[in-house]
Amino acid sequence: MNSLEIEIHNLFQENASTDYVCQELLAKYEKNETLSSLEVQGLSHFLVQAKRFDLLKKFYAKCLRQKKIARLPLGFIAEVIHQNNIQISEEIAAFFEYITSVQPAEETTIQSEIIRAYSKEIEERFQNLKNDFQKDRQELKAKLIEQLNKNRLYQMSDQEQVVLDQLCGLFPSDIEVGILKQAQLERKADEILFRVKAKKTLTKPKNPHAEMASDADGNKIIQDLENNIRILAEKLASETPDQLYNLSILAYQFDFYDLTLEILEKTPQTHSRDWLKAEVLHDCGRYLDLIKLIESLENSKEAKPEDTHGAVYLKALAYYGLGQKDLATRLLNSLSRAVPFYRSTEALLHEWKQT
Repeated sequence: MNSLEIEIHNLFQENASTDYVCQELLAKYEKNETLSSLEVQGLSHFLVQAKRFDLLKKFYAKCLRQKKIARLPLGFIAEVIHQNNIQISEEIAAFFEYITSVQPAEETTIQSEIIRAYSKEIEERFQNLKNDFQKDRQELKAKLIEQLNKNRLYQMSDQEQVVLDQLCGLFPSDIEVGILKQAQLERKADEILFRVKAKKTLTKPKNPHAEMASDADGNKIIQDLENNIRILAEKLASETPDQLYNLSILAYQFDFYDLTLEILEKTPQTHSRDWLKAEVLHDCGRYLDLIKLIESLENSKEAKPEDTHGAVYLKALAYYGLGQKDLATRLLNSLSRAVPFYRSTEALLHEWKQT
C-alpha cells in the first residue's frame, strides 16, 4: 500500500464523505511543486472511481498550467470522456493522436482500450509490448526449466523444489509446468515405493494385519485407518485426482491391498500407476490377473525398454505362485544372466532350489 492509498484509507476511517476526501487530496497535492507519475495516476484513478470528472479536469488543467507534471495521463482523460458518454469526434481523436506523438511512452495511454480503438499506432505499440512480455515470460520459463533439470540431474532435491515452486507460482495454469509437477510427485512416490519394497521380506503373510487384528483395539485402529483413507480417496477423486496415486502408495504401505487397487482404479492412468498395480496384484496373490496385466503393459505403446526386466521378474513370481516352478525358475535364470542382482532374483533362485 503506497502513501496515497494510506491517506485515502485514513480519511475514510474518520467517516469522511467521498466529496470531502476528494477535496482534501486535491488541496494537498496541488500545493506540491511537482508530482510524480505514480501520484498523478493514483489520484486520477481515485477521482475516476468517485466519478468526480469535473475535479479531474480542473486538476489536470492546473497541473499543466503550473508545469507540475511532465506527461498528461491520456488514458484517464479517455476514461472521463467515455464515462460521460461523450462521443469521440474527429477533433478528440486528433487530440489523442497529437498527445501520443509528443509523449509516446506514457503508460496510461498505451493501457487504455478506448485510445487503442482510435489509434492504430498505439494499438500496434500495445501488441508489441504484449508480445515482448510473452516472449520474456517464455524465456524465463525456459531458463527455470533448464535449471530444474540441472538440479534434478545432480540430485539437488532442495534446489529442485525451490525452482519448481517458482515455476508453479509464475505459471500456475501452464500445462508444461503442470506435467513437471506431476512428474516430480510420481518420482517421489516411486522413491517411497522403492524404500517400502526394500523393507518387505521375500515371503509375506497372506493376511498382514492378522496379528494386530486379533486384538479388539488393534482391529478398530486398522478399520478406522482404512476407512479414513477410503474417505480421502473419494474426496481426491472429485477434487484433485492427480493426488490419488500418492494416496495409493500410502494404502500400499499399510498393506491395504484391496483398498490400494480400488484407489488405483480411480487414478489417472500413468506408467507408475500400472506398475504399482502389478506389484499389488502379486502381493495379494492374484497371479492370473497379474500375468494378464503384465502382458498388456508389454504390448502397450507406452512400454519402455527397461520395463522388460520388471515384466520378466513379476511374471516369474506369478508363475511360481500358480505352481509352475520350472517356468518361473527359467524366467528368473534368464533375468539373472541379463541383469545380475536384479531386485531379489538371486535370493529367490536360492530359496526355490531348497523347496
